[in-house]
Amino acid sequence: MKRLLRDCSLSAVVAGFIATVISYAGPLVIIFQAAKAGGLPHELMSSWVWTISIGSGVLGILLSLRYRVPIVIAWSAPGSALLVTMLPDISMNQAVGAYLVSNLVILLVGLSGAFDKVIGKLPAAISAAMLAGILFRFGTDLFVSVKDQPWLVLAMFATYLLFKRAMPRYAVMAVLVVGVAMAVGSGELRSEALVLGLAKPVWITPEFSWQVILGVAFPLVMVALTGQFVPGMAVLRNAGYQTPASPLISGSALG
Repeated sequence: MKRLLRDCSLSAVVAGFIATVISYAGPLVIIFQAAKAGGLPHELMSSWVWTISIGSGVLGILLSLRYRVPIVIAWSAPGSALLVTMLPDISMNQAVGAYLVSNLVILLVGLSGAFDKVIGKLPAAISAAMLAGILFRFGTDLFVSVKDQPWLVLAMFATYLLFKRAMPRYAVMAVLVVGVAMAVGSGELRSEALVLGLAKPVWITPEFSWQVILGVAFPLVMVALTGQFVPGMAVLRNAGYQTPASPLISGSALG
């Protein structure tokens, strides 16, 4: 713990904060779309987001402390997108049952150690290409957003270039400060949309249907393994971390 506190810095805290903001800004929109497609009440959607946040946060903290590796646990954006098309035809109870089955399969894959063998045989070039594919869209979206917010985007982009040259450790933090300051100055920060309150978890009794399991659970397993865990482990490997994949996958599935 002393080493953790010693290594903690303002730039590290800001980097973690930005990673959290990004993980919420994109996938959370899909959650809202899925909830709207299924006609879910506000209380159930609030409970859904509560569960995602608590589960991801606690599991990420435990795994990071246990293996001394920067682990961020997030929900599957493609898996959530799958529910956008499925929820109108299935109930939330059936969706929960299908998710339980998919996580059971992923847990067995993690415990078997088969995923480590696949990752170990994956060429470094393919891992690097996966990482580039993940980051490429974020880079190109910067220039697409110039059409809507030219001054905001260009100011943040210029700030990044300047600080990357002069103070690279605080480049991301500087971009965040400039972006927020410009949003406040232009009146685009909607403070009235911020509502503080405690979320109340709602219990959902799972229902198991073979049709839903075949249509949701098994596609979700493939999406999670190939679209989430493989790129995630590739990022860790390219960063120099050799943490085994099995406990990370098993912990995620169990959580």
